[in-house]
Amino acid sequence: MESVVSKYAAAIVSIARDENKCKEYKKIFASFSSVIFEHPEIAKYLESYFVKDEAKYAFVDELTKTYKSENFTNFIKLLCKKHLIYRFKDVEKEVNKLLNEQLNIDEGYLYSTEELSEKQIKKIEEAIAKRLGHEVELKNLVDPRLIGGVKVVIHDHVFDGSIKYKLETLENTLKERRSN
Repeated sequence: MESVVSKYAAAIVSIARDENKCKEYKKIFASFSSVIFEHPEIAKYLESYFVKDEAKYAFVDELTKTYKSENFTNFIKLLCKKHLIYRFKDVEKEVNKLLNEQLNIDEGYLYSTEELSEKQIKKIEEAIAKRLGHEVELKNLVDPRLIGGVKVVIHDHVFDGSIKYKLETLENTLKERRSN
């Protein structure tokens, strides 16, 4: 059976499609998610059973006015009314997945020995997108075992430019030469 998160995500993605604003909704969800993440007291306020709905709605109006999306604002109000704002992160993840499918964007992981800047990530995304022929979004994960360089994994595609991989390749080549 479809979960509540999936139903809510499908509904808001349907609205985004109808409005022809899928990219805008991706940005709005990411922005609102970072607000909730950086200020957990906001989520606690919006989840509270002790705060009247009208007060929450007024707060949501103020919080979301920069997005200029009445449907998104109403969506957040609905989550507040149903006391599901604590599930926003799950909804956002599902919305992002559905919007990426709609926009033909592949998600993947970018492994590096240290956190990369947005500029560095964007450059790598562009290079990979050029090779694959469509847009990609990469999430940077730190993996100190790589020694240096980067490794990108998108579905079954692996682009490994790490020093660890190069050393392993060199080792295998030397073993082959020794056995011959």
